[in-house]
Amino acid sequence: MGFLDALLGRTKPVQANLDRLFGLPGARITLEASEGLVPTGEAGVCFKPSAGQAFDATEREITGMLSGGDGVAGVSAKLGEEADEYGYRWVVLGAADFDTLVTQVHFVNSTLQDHGYSPQLLCSVFGFVPASPPGSSTPGGPASTYLVYLYKRGSFYPFVPTGGERRDNEAELRLKVVLGDDLAIEADLDRWFPLWRLPVR
Repeated sequence: MGFLDALLGRTKPVQANLDRLFGLPGARITLEASEGLVPTGEAGVCFKPSAGQAFDATEREITGMLSGGDGVAGVSAKLGEEADEYGYRWVVLGAADFDTLVTQVHFVNSTLQDHGYSPQLLCSVFGFVPASPPGSSTPGGPASTYLVYLYKRGSFYPFVPTGGERRDNEAELRLKVVLGDDLAIEADLDRWFPLWRLPVR
C-alpha cells in the first residue's frame, strides 16, 4: 500500500486464499463438539456467469470432472439452472465425506479462477444441521447453520437464518468466537451478508 493510499484511508483488497478452505475439517470437529452440528453433505459455489462460449467450456469441464469418469466416487454435482435475483448462479455439490466435499469446492473455485473468472466468484457455502433433530436418531433436514467463505476476502463468517428473512445474530457472534482458532473469520461484520433462499440444504 502506497503513502497516498494510507493517507486517504484506502486499503488494498484482501487476496483470495483458497487453501483456507482446508481449515473446514477442523471447524467441523469444533462445531460438532461445541454446538452439536454436523455437515448436511452439501455445499455450493456462487458466481456470476459470463455470457458466451468460453464459460460454457468451463462449465462442461467442471461437471465432467466432478460427475464424469474423472470424478470422485460418492460426489454429486449440479450447476444451478436458474439465476437468483442478483444474477448469480450456483454449483451445488454433495458428498457423504466432508473432507471430499471441501476438496471438490476447492476444485470448482480453482477451475473458475484458472479460467479467468475470479471477478465473478462471490462465495462458497457449507451447510450444517443438528446432529439429531427432535424425534430422530439421525441427522437430516435443511441446514440450520451455514459457514460462508468470501472469495474476495479470503475469510469466513457464520450465517444462521431463522425463517423468513431473519437471522440469529447472537448465535452468529457466538460461532465467531467458537471457530476463531479454526478459520480466518471476517472481522468486518458489515460483510456478513445474509444469503436468503440458499439452494444448499
